[in-house]
Amino acid sequence: MFRPFTATLLLAAGLGASAQAPSPAATAGSNAPIRGVVRAGAEATLTSRLAARIAAMPRQEGESFRKGEMLVQFECDRPQAELRSAQALLQVQRRQLDAQTELEKFGATGKTEVDVARSQADKARADVDALQAQLRDCAISAPFTGRVVERLARSHEGVAVSQPLLRIQDTSALELDLIVPSNWLVWLQPGTRFTFRVDETQQTIDAAVHRLGAAVDPVSRTVRIVARFRGDAQRVLPGMSGTAALTPPATRP
Repeated sequence: MFRPFTATLLLAAGLGASAQAPSPAATAGSNAPIRGVVRAGAEATLTSRLAARIAAMPRQEGESFRKGEMLVQFECDRPQAELRSAQALLQVQRRQLDAQTELEKFGATGKTEVDVARSQADKARADVDALQAQLRDCAISAPFTGRVVERLARSHEGVAVSQPLLRIQDTSALELDLIVPSNWLVWLQPGTRFTFRVDETQQTIDAAVHRLGAAVDPVSRTVRIVARFRGDAQRVLPGMSGTAALTPPATRP
């Protein structure tokens, strides 16, 4: 007498199971779109290596720059004067060392006096090197070609050591972060080409897988991959998102 009721429950359970959304791994043979986010190839926050006043910071937020271009210039009049003084003292110490060395040849001075003169010359040389290194920190050059994301200080402001000054990004080699089913690793490999449609600009741009993630998420059974654009992406900015048309082999014509 309970068989019809049992059959109804089993049928309902079967329908409920079939209505559930498939897991990421279950869509491996489908042509489901994959969402992705654009990010910069490199990003850095430039900081001050000395306590000084900013003389110039020519690039504004959003402006582009080239590798090696000066991004921050500090006022360094005092270190420059100290360097000139140290260089003059170095010349004096070298002359004294030369004189002591010459006197030693004729036995007019001892080895100790020569060693002292040499040590004083070495110290003067070290002082000059230290000041020259400090002066190199008076200007900060761009480590790569990119754009200014945020100015964290302003011209004519005094800054402390390690204070953040500029946040910059390398926009010359944009990358795409994508999450795909882990069993796509059977066919997905560096060099696999696809198209990516950017939501903000409505562009469809050619791209290719650059590298695969180092680990698989065991819960979602997905893996992170990184791709790069192969087409014109001049209007694309880091932070934009879109859809990748990755086609598994099972769905290819």
